[in-house]
Amino acid sequence: MLRFIVNPAARSWHGRECMEKIGKALDAAGIPYEAVETKAPRQVGILAEKLSGPDTEMLGVIGGDGTLNELVSGNTAAYSPIFYVPYGSGNDFARGIGLKVNEENAPALAVDHSSLTPKTVDIGFAHAKGQPARRFIVSGGIGFDAAVCWDLEKGGIKKALNKIHLGKLTYLVYGIKNLLTCPLAHGELILNDGEKTLPIRRLAFMSAQNLPYEGGGFYFAPKAVSHDGLIDLCIVTPRNHFMFIVYLACSLFQGAHLKRKRVTYIQCRSAKLKLDRPLYYHTDGEIGDAVDEIEFRTDPATIRVMQ
Repeated sequence: MLRFIVNPAARSWHGRECMEKIGKALDAAGIPYEAVETKAPRQVGILAEKLSGPDTEMLGVIGGDGTLNELVSGNTAAYSPIFYVPYGSGNDFARGIGLKVNEENAPALAVDHSSLTPKTVDIGFAHAKGQPARRFIVSGGIGFDAAVCWDLEKGGIKKALNKIHLGKLTYLVYGIKNLLTCPLAHGELILNDGEKTLPIRRLAFMSAQNLPYEGGGFYFAPKAVSHDGLIDLCIVTPRNHFMFIVYLACSLFQGAHLKRKRVTYIQCRSAKLKLDRPLYYHTDGEIGDAVDEIEFRTDPATIRVMQ
């Protein structure tokens, strides 16, 4: 049996359309399936555990990176192999692992998935001081990128633009705003549970990557591998806001930002950041309150994705 979890809100409330196309292909082939839509936030992990089991050959998940974040926040050890259909605005997970499945070929692959095999993917772990621990599948971060996520969540522009299918413009609007106004912090970075400590000056942001891309295509972590047990850090400490803009622009071009002196790239098992002022943080774009201390590492849990 094939079972599907559908986020109907995906891609400006078009997630149901994607499932309808897959359903038509399965019906034509005489293959039984079950599809369940999410009704409220944080349901994906609960549904995944409920729908998985010995009689579930694959568990389809239709949605964006935020849907996957909800998925990995559940009991992943109980899940059947995940047949993920990327249907979000950024789709950094699909881009990062080179996912074979897309919205065009998903109906055919749901019918005949003999070319796909389960691939193990690491899960990231973030624990901010005074906050519950959280997981991520693509990236976590603190500073600029999280401030953009905060504005996206709390601002009113995104909902208005989504109604006319221009939701991606909100990233540009809030990105420019935070490029010009983001605070810079000082502190220290403790790697691998104390093996090494580095001073941090003028931090604009630090991304902790499980996969190479973040924010809809920013190539922050070119060396990131989805199953190596490591977190890849991209640390940006610009002299001024103009140079910060340059670094971000460079990250769109095959990781050219790594050639800049004030961009530091580190691969590690764990990283604890302590700052002199609180900054917003995020996990897969899901925002957290401003904190002055946060730890990132790989989680013992993993997930199996059909690839």
